[in-house]
Amino acid sequence: MSVKKRKNSVKKENRIAYLFVAPALILFILFVGYPLIASACLMFCDYNLISPPKFKGLANIIKFFRDKEVPLVMLSSLKLLLVLVPMHVIFGLGLACLVNRTGKKMSAVYRVIIYIPTIMTTVSVATAWSYLYDTDFGVFNYFLGKLGIGKIPWLNSSAWAFWAIIIFSLWKFVGTPFLYYIIGLQNIPASFYEAAEIDGAGGRQKFFYITLPMLTPTIFMVVVLSLISYIQCFDEPYILTGGGPGISTTTVSLYIYRNFQAQNISYASILSVFLFILIMAVTIFQFKMSDKWVNYDTE
Repeated sequence: MSVKKRKNSVKKENRIAYLFVAPALILFILFVGYPLIASACLMFCDYNLISPPKFKGLANIIKFFRDKEVPLVMLSSLKLLLVLVPMHVIFGLGLACLVNRTGKKMSAVYRVIIYIPTIMTTVSVATAWSYLYDTDFGVFNYFLGKLGIGKIPWLNSSAWAFWAIIIFSLWKFVGTPFLYYIIGLQNIPASFYEAAEIDGAGGRQKFFYITLPMLTPTIFMVVVLSLISYIQCFDEPYILTGGGPGISTTTVSLYIYRNFQAQNISYASILSVFLFILIMAVTIFQFKMSDKWVNYDTE
């Protein structure tokens, strides 16, 4: 094939590739790129959806740094992050290891049971759980009463509301990391374990010297996705607690929604940009640190 024909062939392949990518790229620009640029512009304006935007300079940025509620909502998001991410990583891995040891038929049953909550709509399930958490008539307090434990104000106490969200989120979303771990475990060559058994390695040694190192790419993916998810946590606190009592369970995303609902569009925009920068910084940091502990060598 001549150089000219090869170049024409490459150009044709590129055009076909761009054609396939175009629909996703257009949707990304419309629903992600444009809103992000619009938010970056509106943060310097005064806009309430009714009157045209008016340029205000750095007024919204100054308001952001002076807002006493921002550190509180950041703390709420951070608390959820620091508890839920390790729990998803550890519980998901534990469940995957247990299920992976069962037979094929039982393994399929357990996978369905664990993963089903993940595909259910958060709104409907969280609404049902809000009744389970009811202080006087909830199922949880009923069974706790049978054990001699007093009624717990799950959704009416700042401390307990936080743990109510934790318990619900773990039950609802642990199926996703569980599924990733199952796939990761199945991709570990059986010959590694056979060689370890020949050398006299026990179950604990095989887990720490074979399973964990081979699963580091999967663990890294779970950590990244979980951090991104819970930095912008919204559904659980919004439906279960409404961000309360007070603002004790109000996350950054919920705070953005409240400002948008109050037609503080410009201030909601600066909060959105701040959240975007935070997610990007955390993600970049994780990828930089991954070289020190993630093992991609499967040979």
